[in-house]
Amino acid sequence: MMKHWKILAAASLIAFAMNTSFADGIKSGAPGGWQVWGPLGDKYEMGIDTAESTPEHLALLIASKDIATNETVTLMQQIDAKEYEGSIIELSMMVKAAGADKNRVWLRHMKATNFNGIQASSIPNGKDWERIVVSSYFPKDLPAMYKHFDTGISLASKGKIWVRDIKLERKPYVAMTNPVELPSFRAGLPTYPARNLNFTE
Repeated sequence: MMKHWKILAAASLIAFAMNTSFADGIKSGAPGGWQVWGPLGDKYEMGIDTAESTPEHLALLIASKDIATNETVTLMQQIDAKEYEGSIIELSMMVKAAGADKNRVWLRHMKATNFNGIQASSIPNGKDWERIVVSSYFPKDLPAMYKHFDTGISLASKGKIWVRDIKLERKPYVAMTNPVELPSFRAGLPTYPARNLNFTE
């Protein structure tokens, strides 16, 4: 399922630059296979936190700098959805946050032609590691241009968030009653299989 894919080069894509302001124990820089949007390096920094990693799973830290900001930094992938048609996409990961009032883990895709939706969950502040799950039904028979979905992790405030042990799974569809739809969509990027969910690249 997991195949290597090229990182999109786009004018609005923030370069995966290394920055050196993190303390010892942080391998600074964005993980391979992911796209970064927002002021990384200016108001936020990102890297592997060895102190929060386990032998099996590296922990990614996204943290604000001392500059007060309401701008958003996002780490995301756009993934080919062909094998998920007619099923539930389930995105889960171990997470924790410290002083990060505005954050979310999200999953976004077209629900039907001309209608899109986003499912999201916030990382609880000030708690120990816990697993959160975001899931969404991906419909059958969408036009080819809509057969993809985005997954992302966003921070839009001061503070820190950590994520590790990301899982992306296909689950059988079970009809939902009154699902919540929060429209938001960004189109036009190529799609690829999911990659580097454990931040080892």
